[in-house]
Amino acid sequence: MELRHLAFGYLRRRKGKAALITFGLAVAVGSFVLVLSLVLALRETMDDRLTKYGSNLVIMPAAAELNLSYGGMSIAGAGSGEIPRLTEADLATLQSLPSAASVAAALPVVLEPIEVEGRPLLGLGTDIRESLLVKPWWKVEGTVPTRDEEVLVGLNVRNELGLNAGQQITLEGRDFTVSGVLWETGGEEDNLVVFDRRVLGELTGNTGTMNLIEVTAAATEMVDPLTEEIETAIPGAAVVSVKQSIEFTARANSSLADFGLAVTLLIVVIAGGVVMITMLTAVKERQKEIGILRAVGYKQRHIATLVLLESLMLSTSGAILGALGGLAGAAILPRFVPGLSLSFVVDPFVLMAGVGVAYLVGLSAALYPAWRAAQLDPATALKYI
Repeated sequence: MELRHLAFGYLRRRKGKAALITFGLAVAVGSFVLVLSLVLALRETMDDRLTKYGSNLVIMPAAAELNLSYGGMSIAGAGSGEIPRLTEADLATLQSLPSAASVAAALPVVLEPIEVEGRPLLGLGTDIRESLLVKPWWKVEGTVPTRDEEVLVGLNVRNELGLNAGQQITLEGRDFTVSGVLWETGGEEDNLVVFDRRVLGELTGNTGTMNLIEVTAAATEMVDPLTEEIETAIPGAAVVSVKQSIEFTARANSSLADFGLAVTLLIVVIAGGVVMITMLTAVKERQKEIGILRAVGYKQRHIATLVLLESLMLSTSGAILGALGGLAGAAILPRFVPGLSLSFVVDPFVLMAGVGVAYLVGLSAALYPAWRAAQLDPATALKYI
């Protein structure tokens, strides 16, 4: 009788132990596939969003001393003329840079203190439609302004003044219609009144100038080259990059991935221990069977191969079940985390590595039991008959 038939027959007779070993291997493989799939999904999702939304640079006058806040800078007497401003010439210089093709968007921003019903507010003038394209967190309740006499208001402005879409508001002595309200962002936008840039300039008497330019790079790796080119081309400007925030996020995600892999390694080690202990127990229970096999002519290598074949069969079952379970977990688990949206990634390399884990753990854990089985003395084993 061939060894593979003997191995399969034993597994059929000892379904409980076979199931326990298969389960241990499936847990190890499933954890491995799950963690790596989630790590790859997180990285792919971040790459997609960075590609879609870009990496922001903020260009501002180098000596600006302002005290109202927007985008990490303070805006003080923004309409006083006492602070440096950027000009249309600076914007033209930006658009003519050698790396201009890597600029996905360049948004000139005007920031002006305005007064509404005795309350000081900050008016922001920009290209509203372009801003909505590159700022996915800007969601509008109502409609996007299409006329000069229409504005958007932040949520805090709406709540403080009791405004809703369609209502009239007087700003700096001129009547405007609130076309829409920006959803809460948790940032400066909640406290803004958003105008078309030209309209705010006319309203405050500061046309043709801007307080800053928001630049969206098409790829993260272009942030440094763009920063250097802008600082050289516009000497009177300071360039602030959010690349550090991106790198911090990447490091945090990497640390999370390392932690997940460490936990997975622990699970793999535990699974290997379960397999080894179970197979050693099985070898001890099979002394009579092994003694008979040795008595009828089976050599030590045959006995060791028999145990390894059993482990190989169980490793195959554990690999299949674990890979399927890991993929299912990677597809389902993110749905239970509020606000988390991850791509579902099926990476052939991860699946092959998971199968490799099953065979590595299964066969490695079976080596000692196989050696123990091969070393059984036939005479001693036959005493159990």
